[in-house]
Amino acid sequence: MDAARWYDSQQFGLGDEFLSLVDEAVLDACTLPGTWPCYPGWDDEPVVRARRVRKYPYRVLYYVEDGEVVVAAYAHTSREPGYWQSRLGSG
Repeated sequence: MDAARWYDSQQFGLGDEFLSLVDEAVLDACTLPGTWPCYPGWDDEPVVRARRVRKYPYRVLYYVEDGEVVVAAYAHTSREPGYWQSRLGSG
């Protein structure tokens, strides 16, 4: 993941920490998918939810399809908002 490489270039070990916290966010989304809030302003199907990555300006954006959690994007909170929406065929 480009973001992890960038964080590691800033300080050795930050990339691994970032990936660990992304994994934590994905696990949370998979364990309790209905817990996290819907993506702000998203009114289409599928219902997209956002689980924030602790300590970093990223969100794991996901939806549930046929009982499975599908990750749509690992999105920076302020760069290229909505770039991932075309992956869902709507938005």
